[in-house]
Amino acid sequence: MIKKLLPFALRRLGRHKLTTLINILGLTLGILSCLVIYLYVRFEFSYDTFHADRDRIYRVGVWMTGPDGKINEGASLPPPLAADLRREATGFSTVAGMYTDDCRVIVPETGKPDRVFPGIPEGKRQHITFADPQYLEIFHYKWLAGNPATALKEPFTLVLTESEAKRYFGHGSPADWMGRSVVYYDSLTVSVSGIVEDWEQNSDLAFTDLISYPTIEHSWVRNDISGWNAFESSANAFVKLSPGTTVAQVEKQFPAFFKLHETFIGETKGGLLLQPLSDIHFNSSFGDDYGRRANKPTLYALAGIALFILLIAAINFVNLSTAQAILRAKEVGVRKVLGSSRAGLIWQFLSETGIVVLASTVLALLLANPVIALLNGDLRAGPVGLPDGVRLRMADPDTWVFVGLTVTVTCLLAGWYPARALSSFLPVITLRGQGSQQLNSRSYLRKGLIVFQFAVSLVFIIGTMMIGRQIHFMINTDLGFKKDAIVTIVLPGGPAGQHAALAAEISTITGVSQVSISSNSPGARGHNGTVLENRGAKYVRIDAGYDFVDTGFMSLYGLTLIAGRNFFPSDTVRWGSVPAKGYRAFIINEAAAKALGFNRPADAVGQRVSSALGGVVGPVLGVVKDFHANSLREKIGPFFFTYQSDGGGLLSVKLASADLSRGTMKGILGKMEALFATRYPKEQFNSRFFDESIARLYERENQTARIVNIGMGIAIFISCMGLFGLAAFTANQRTREIGIRKVLGASVPHLVVLLSREFIVLVLLATLIAAPVAGWGAHRWLQDFAYRTTMPWWIYVLGGFAAIVIALLTVSTQAIRAASTNPVNSLRAE
Repeated sequence: MIKKLLPFALRRLGRHKLTTLINILGLTLGILSCLVIYLYVRFEFSYDTFHADRDRIYRVGVWMTGPDGKINEGASLPPPLAADLRREATGFSTVAGMYTDDCRVIVPETGKPDRVFPGIPEGKRQHITFADPQYLEIFHYKWLAGNPATALKEPFTLVLTESEAKRYFGHGSPADWMGRSVVYYDSLTVSVSGIVEDWEQNSDLAFTDLISYPTIEHSWVRNDISGWNAFESSANAFVKLSPGTTVAQVEKQFPAFFKLHETFIGETKGGLLLQPLSDIHFNSSFGDDYGRRANKPTLYALAGIALFILLIAAINFVNLSTAQAILRAKEVGVRKVLGSSRAGLIWQFLSETGIVVLASTVLALLLANPVIALLNGDLRAGPVGLPDGVRLRMADPDTWVFVGLTVTVTCLLAGWYPARALSSFLPVITLRGQGSQQLNSRSYLRKGLIVFQFAVSLVFIIGTMMIGRQIHFMINTDLGFKKDAIVTIVLPGGPAGQHAALAAEISTITGVSQVSISSNSPGARGHNGTVLENRGAKYVRIDAGYDFVDTGFMSLYGLTLIAGRNFFPSDTVRWGSVPAKGYRAFIINEAAAKALGFNRPADAVGQRVSSALGGVVGPVLGVVKDFHANSLREKIGPFFFTYQSDGGGLLSVKLASADLSRGTMKGILGKMEALFATRYPKEQFNSRFFDESIARLYERENQTARIVNIGMGIAIFISCMGLFGLAAFTANQRTREIGIRKVLGASVPHLVVLLSREFIVLVLLATLIAAPVAGWGAHRWLQDFAYRTTMPWWIYVLGGFAAIVIALLTVSTQAIRAASTNPVNSLRAE
């Protein structure tokens, strides 16, 4: 049977080359979109699914109620929390604390120069962590050397993954690497106590250097830890529940646990929670320094986009097949008279569909990895980017199952209805030349499918414009500080005075107008948080973000003081050995002043407040106008600055002008790098323009915009191909009508309008359907932003106009060609 069906199907497809080409191209794009998105979505959902007892593993998180009543969640914890939780709470099989970091690494070599490995660039994932021994009881490795029970028990011990050991030592075996010394941050020497195999599966916990937690007391990290007084973004804790213990049972203990640590929580409304391991990869509220977040709604939206694209391609096939039905009516009639059954005809038509689908699938498989490589270059940055690990592996059985299902579903979507429709023709009617009577009802289906195609395309068009409008709003809205002509430089650790000396040298460069050292920039990806108290007549305790700054910070970033004054160098002294004797001065924002109970900003000036940040106390020197310390997704919350002249890790450099030539800018940056190299010869120079850092806050939105743009382009292209094919077929069917009209005096513009009118009406109807759907989707998306743009009516009009223009350009090419044909040629056969 196949021997008979296949040659006929191939001849039939070859006879209608334009239709076959449109169908193959459309289905290739549809199947390719599904395949690439499937590989990406499966990759993201594979994170940390391989751990034993993963349903019992949780990360400890904290929740706090802000002044606006909103509950904020996070994974930043006081470093001692894990140890105290292990002692004071029950229901845990294991509790492990960890403190992540990254720095320059030196590997001493006997008789050779030391091997030096720079720290990771800003914005990349940290790969070093100080880990409790219990960490190895929660997350299991295959050990190549060492004992998991003792490897992280003593200070100055280190466990490396095999790939990291090869990177550090270059050659040898795990046994050779045991006992080797590794120096972190030029000051901490540890010995290798274990070598483990790298995890082949995807994980957000892909640490390559595990340093024993007791080593913290002898490292640079000790100076950064504030006990129970601050939430450290680098401090996390993981737990493994005892068998049979529920999350609710464990969380019942947390209020009492907080009561034992009033210096941490006081009267602030908040508490601990347990975040499932499966939630870590997708929940951006729980920020950390080592994981890469993916966005579930985006992944689901991607899957929906892929299905819609495939559906649009299948609709093209259905439309073109049913449109050509009149050409096959006599063929069906003759076949039925000669004894062909309806089932046989259905198989014949499905075989034609199968050939097209298989050809499209082969093309999609060949194009998958090149397209993924192209998308990697466009989408890989950001928390939900397309990572390098996404690719088509031909040996993967799951991929072939997906491809098989996709081929089957596509064959059914594209071929079943045309096969049933064509095989249902009555031979008596078709052989009389009256087959068109049976096609009238199907023309309505065809029109409905065209409306559906363009409605989907219009949703993409309107969605793209709304997302672009919101991104433009976020990038260009007044953030409360200046962001142009500012370069930020990441400062490594070093001797006292090194940062200030470098800042002074850079300030002398021609083209530099001002410098400032701080712990962070005003619009950073994440700020540290702590408790701020007003111990006046009415006691108030709030949660607030904070940064350490110097005296030049306010003017460099253009923060507006609305009450009080800026810092002076004399406004602070070194912290005392007893926290209560510590002294600091504060500058707070309007939101903090209001939350602390001051009716006016000026009322806060001179009042003494205290912070859990080392137990310091001091006056409020000034109040700055509210600014966006975080992205526009979040409302402006309480924030304060405190003075520290040389302790920050970020150097901000204000250029004299934002209009410097490219050569001048390159020269200034080169001088900065040269000065940096003289102060920190072994460190990597990491600099970035501050406005680029602001843009990085909206990577998710930019990626969403790119994804929707790509989806829009594919959907419109496929829809237009189908429209082009239908217009060509319609023009061909009405050739004689066009000839008669031209003989009777019809002009070319009149004929173009006649042939295009039906399609334009269908696109207008699609606009009416798509507008409310797109508006609803855009409204839901905008709800994620505390500060958002408006949804003007002209967006929908512009989207509809764009769709009409695209459709008109597509159809008019065939309409003009048909209208320009010499009527003598079209009427010669009459």
